[in-house]
Amino acid sequence: MAEAERLCGLVAVIREGRLVSIGSPDELRARTGVPRLEISGRGFEDATLAALRARPEVVAVERTNGHLTLELAGDAEPGPLVSLLVQRGAEIDEVRRGQASLEEVFVTLMEEES
Repeated sequence: MAEAERLCGLVAVIREGRLVSIGSPDELRARTGVPRLEISGRGFEDATLAALRARPEVVAVERTNGHLTLELAGDAEPGPLVSLLVQRGAEIDEVRRGQASLEEVFVTLMEEES
């Protein structure tokens, strides 16, 4: 999938001989991928993560070694979420908007078709 993401301008997803979806990697991500926010830093305490999970624009929160990944609903703005983290004592090094990988899009499409 990583090679297809880097090299292909058009990707088709086929399941059991039936075309499930077709488009550029960016188009497929836009149709099925969940917007995400990737935050690097320190001080991501359990209570802070619970406060993030309670926000309506946050679908999921994952913490891994000083790195947070927030899956967002729709066109959620990162500013209020970053402010919440800072107000609760987190130290932010970097914030990036992310998108689903082509592999994640493929899995989503396969699950939708099941």
